[in-house]
Amino acid sequence: MASKTVNNVLSEEFLMDLFKTCMDDAYVLSIVYQHVKSEHLPDRDSIALFKALKRYYGQYKKVPSYSAMREAVSENRGAINLLNDIYDNAGGLEVNECVHLIEEYLKRVTFQKAYKEAGDAYNKEGYEQASKVLNNYVEWERSFSLTDAEFTDVVSTFKERFYRNQTQASSQKNARPITRFYIDELDVRNEGQNLRTQLTCFLAATGVGKTHAARWIGRNACLDGLNVLHFQLEGSRAEVENAYSASLVLCNTFKYETGTIRESEIERMAKELEDVSGKLFVRSYPKFNCQVSTLDIQEGIAEFKKKYGIQPDVIIIDSMDLLTDASGRKYGENGERHKRIAVANDLKDLAADENVWIVVTYQSTVENQEWINDEKNVLTEYNTAEAKGLARPLTHLITLNQSSNERKEHVLRINVAKSRFFEKGDVFKIATDYRHERFYDRERTLNINKTQ
Repeated sequence: MASKTVNNVLSEEFLMDLFKTCMDDAYVLSIVYQHVKSEHLPDRDSIALFKALKRYYGQYKKVPSYSAMREAVSENRGAINLLNDIYDNAGGLEVNECVHLIEEYLKRVTFQKAYKEAGDAYNKEGYEQASKVLNNYVEWERSFSLTDAEFTDVVSTFKERFYRNQTQASSQKNARPITRFYIDELDVRNEGQNLRTQLTCFLAATGVGKTHAARWIGRNACLDGLNVLHFQLEGSRAEVENAYSASLVLCNTFKYETGTIRESEIERMAKELEDVSGKLFVRSYPKFNCQVSTLDIQEGIAEFKKKYGIQPDVIIIDSMDLLTDASGRKYGENGERHKRIAVANDLKDLAADENVWIVVTYQSTVENQEWINDEKNVLTEYNTAEAKGLARPLTHLITLNQSSNERKEHVLRINVAKSRFFEKGDVFKIATDYRHERFYDRERTLNINKTQ
């Protein structure tokens, strides 16, 4: 994914962005904790904020909230003002780029210190001592690295890499695992594998229910205590808000959007939702907006975290084929295939960078109704305009298949066309209840399987 450009690591802007990233990402904070010292910072306010960050991470081994940082520096007006500026104006950096910039920052400030010490040494003790100071810096600069080199000295970096692995593992443990598709057969096949950092795509023909499938995951993840951020690229904001609202309490969508549910029922439903610990936020882009890019999604996530102080767990994008990639490149008609593959690669990187599960929908290219109505046929990766190229970045490609007869019976067939971590298995059938925003009707599905 593209990240913001930092022209000068010695600038105030970089330090603000660095502090912001430290409050978002435990791995970056761990690197700052281990390698940055107070002497590397330019003023009292940044030193005070740095010490507060270091104390917090040393005690809790996780990133602090803004409220925790405000409390920690509450007696330092300058540090509070700096923290407020970071909250209002700073933007987080992509993790790998941030680590590279921290390395460059430490090399530059260490060089400045060595240059000053060499000048002092020359004035007091002469050329040889000044030369020794500079040579020591050169030797340190050659060996110091926070990023992966082309060649790794496994022996000499043994201990450093162990602590890096320990920090990353600790950071991942702090994030609750995501293990469910909320469709029983898929959950059985997944066997508790963590879906964080993964990219799952639901592929279907028009009207089968890929949007219902995505919202079903969003709805259940929220009720399960996870934080969900849904990006809607087609349809109106009201449509997706009403659909989610009805799905949370499994009521009739039409009655909810027309305000025809009895007051006593609304009070009961609202009471039920008071116990929900997860969050569900929707971001809807204007209708007919065909210029939404993966960079917009990335910036939307950053804006969400900054505004609400919440780390999303599940990102839902409906629909991936309406996105363009982060490069800003203009694709012609012949380049559409390359654009969509680039979009999938961007989203896979974004899932890893944000440590989230990204769920997307995608429109199939099948228009032959006779082929669709033959229930022996199921969609695969070859039913996308990009064929296997699109499927490569995906962790899962799950296709939804429905004949005209199955539509009347409110059932469909699910085919796992690709799965990186579990066996694809046989095609299986589920029952749906879209009238009440229920993509997976467990009771009717069990009855179907009993009669087969």
